[in-house]
Amino acid sequence: MNCLSQQEERLFEAFIILTLARKVLQNDLIVVEKSFFKLKEPYLQLIHSAIGTISKELFEIKKQLNKQRMKIEFGPNDGTFTEFYCYYRGYVKTSRFLNANLKNKVQQRLSQFFVANSKLS
Repeated sequence: MNCLSQQEERLFEAFIILTLARKVLQNDLIVVEKSFFKLKEPYLQLIHSAIGTISKELFEIKKQLNKQRMKIEFGPNDGTFTEFYCYYRGYVKTSRFLNANLKNKVQQRLSQFFVANSKLS
């Protein structure tokens, strides 16, 4: 039984995808900082900018989640699926997402962000 409205579902999914995207960028930032690029500063600026934008979006999503008294927690990851728990209105919704699907959604979101903010287009 799904008691979440469409808006709550979008918040739930956006929170998950943006949290994972920020984690990916933070890991990439560490790799780029340790790399031997001749010109790594543009990459670092791009990653820092992306992390900042994602953090702002997450801040707004968290405000909306708190306003609606929703809480989302990451559950176990068995290598194929990851569980997420959404606490709302006295209920707990457990959702399982295929890791490959999460990866594709995070990749798509990051691609949209980098293309949308490109100075080349």
